[in-house]
Amino acid sequence: MSRRVLVALLGLALLALLAASSASACPVCFDAEDEARGAYLATTIVLSLLPLGLGGGAALWLRRRLKEREDQPSPQH
Repeated sequence: MSRRVLVALLGLALLALLAASSASACPVCFDAEDEARGAYLATTIVLSLLPLGLGGGAALWLRRRLKEREDQPSPQH
């Protein structure tokens, strides 16, 4: 690796470190108000439970559907 590339990469890394301290992931995360923190926590919980609820709902629907098919008499030819 050439010296120019190395200096450029180090300069970019230093710039990224300096810029990261002034940037926030989102304004809610670092808000001092308790109401905003509660909303952030509630959203985190909902988004964490959503995939579990969707998977559980799909499993229950599939189970019910299979049970309905088992209960139906098979056509006799």
